[in-house]
Amino acid sequence: MNIFLDITRLATRIFRSGPTGIDRVEYAYAKHMIDDPSVSCVFNAPVFSGAIRADRARDILRRVEAAWRLDAGAQSDGVYLALREWLDRPFDAGAARPMRFRAPKRWPTWWRDLDSFPLRDILRAETRLNRRIRRQGDQPAMFFHCSHAQLDKPERFRWLQSGGVRATFFVHDAIPVEFPEFCSPGALDRHVARLSTVSQYASLAIVNSQDSRRAVAAALGERGLRAPEIEIVPLAVDGAFSAARHGPPSRPRIPYFVYVGTIEPRKNLLFLLAVWRRLVERHGARAPRLVIAGRRGWENENIVDVLERSRQLAPFLAEASDLTDAGLARLMADSAALVAPSFTEGFGLPVVECLAAGAPAIISDISAHREVGVGYAMFADAIDGPGWVAAIEALADDSSELRRATVARIAGYQPLTWDGHVERARALMERAGASA
Repeated sequence: MNIFLDITRLATRIFRSGPTGIDRVEYAYAKHMIDDPSVSCVFNAPVFSGAIRADRARDILRRVEAAWRLDAGAQSDGVYLALREWLDRPFDAGAARPMRFRAPKRWPTWWRDLDSFPLRDILRAETRLNRRIRRQGDQPAMFFHCSHAQLDKPERFRWLQSGGVRATFFVHDAIPVEFPEFCSPGALDRHVARLSTVSQYASLAIVNSQDSRRAVAAALGERGLRAPEIEIVPLAVDGAFSAARHGPPSRPRIPYFVYVGTIEPRKNLLFLLAVWRRLVERHGARAPRLVIAGRRGWENENIVDVLERSRQLAPFLAEASDLTDAGLARLMADSAALVAPSFTEGFGLPVVECLAAGAPAIISDISAHREVGVGYAMFADAIDGPGWVAAIEALADDSSELRRATVARIAGYQPLTWDGHVERARALMERAGASA
């Protein structure tokens, strides 16, 4: 079966210094499918939908890999090295504000990067797509879309019906529908529009967890929208995280914990900072440090106020963005544990990455986290302050029986690889294409 692979979002990532969770998923499919002669890469733009030449698609992938520095080791990651130097320093009681580590800003070089989309290719893209659709004849063809790019604009996908092409969409979650209070203004309406597009065009929807399947099916049903077949393919782990497990450990004298993700309300960071305030009150200079690895997102003014102005927490906090995969994996592997107190998640990719790196995880007791962490992670209610303090104190102590038992359990953890993930998804698409 021929596949039309949407790389709209990925093509814009040549300007970013690192991937989000959704970016990682789209990259994985492109990486594993782009050289397959049965795969054509598609770009959806406001004025056209068209097929990209194979060599042009490979060039986009190379530029993304260079922007994300996927071939860099931890020791060539300037952000990681600066952060690690801070973690190795003695406690600084006079720190006026938390440390913040970022890569030098990369200004978009439109005049150089525009050659990713030469005008001649853009003008021919729609014709090229139509020609490839006609070549299918009576053979099944599947369009695969694994990001949210353009999905709230159903008119961009009309070519699927006119060309008789079936469609599979990867729907990452229904959080803006279930929890609009945690999202940016307008996110609810945009996500309902995305689900409407899926309802209209999809033969198959792929989700990342049982909880995502429940939430997506409920969101469709409550609005009277057709639900396509919905199948689960859990997310996978990049090799850098599994490799970090086997690297030489170099934990600093003062233990640290790491949070990974965008700084946004649903991640419950304000609560986590309150927990750290209690740890500082209890332990003073011996309190563990907290590294917040992620970019600042939306609706986070109260969190940022604490990060920038808290004198009490300043010696114990650091923000780090733009880490390479290798740098982030090493940061996880040497940490006392990951802390993830989220109110809601679609999957919880940092949890499986941390477990793959061999480090413990303390995570909120929510459905998605239960799916990925049961048997390996420690769970605490998202607003149980004493529970979080106790868990952090136990895992900060290398001699604690709880820590030894937790690390021993994690030694048997085997994450899904991206090869395995893509193979499962392709098998589902093949089945959907054959049965439609």
